[in-house]
Amino acid sequence: MLETNLKPFFKFSNGYACEATPLYKGSYDNSVFVMSYKDQYWFDLEVRGIKLLEDKSYSPEIISIDPAQRKITFKWYDTNLNHMLHYNKPLPKDWTNQVKEILEDLEKSNIFKLNIYPHSFYLKNDKVCVMDLYACLLIEDKITSEELEGVINDKNRFLINDNLLDIKHAYNYTIKHNIGEWPEDFLND
Repeated sequence: MLETNLKPFFKFSNGYACEATPLYKGSYDNSVFVMSYKDQYWFDLEVRGIKLLEDKSYSPEIISIDPAQRKITFKWYDTNLNHMLHYNKPLPKDWTNQVKEILEDLEKSNIFKLNIYPHSFYLKNDKVCVMDLYACLLIEDKITSEELEGVINDKNRFLINDNLLDIKHAYNYTIKHNIGEWPEDFLND
């Protein structure tokens, strides 16, 4: 795989292509997705998220993890939910239920995915999978306000108590306020 042949990954928001996350540069083709992390902290959280979810059927199929370059490569099917919704491509009839079931399964494992956005989900043979696992946090994680500097875009959502992120509040706020701009606000059904 030559990385020069990869396309930059963008999400669509309000009809416009924009940067999906400030934490890594995403690039892809029809078979691989490469995450090139800018910061060691977030790279390490992504690797930890991969390990937390490695036995889940909806986790990414990791091809390689390169700590020296802070790169993670996984199998890609070019079926990002954000792109599929933007281009009105057909989705499995139960895709919304699959997203809910993933979140419920994560909750049962005391894992809370704070970035519940369509661009952090994709399809593999009509099955919804997750990516961007740096935001799959355990309730007992200690995420300081300093670590979130430059990442927080909503102080009501990312509530800081005693210099630590209130993970449960951020998770519930994300769902309640449909931060991911999911169609028909289906997470609140």
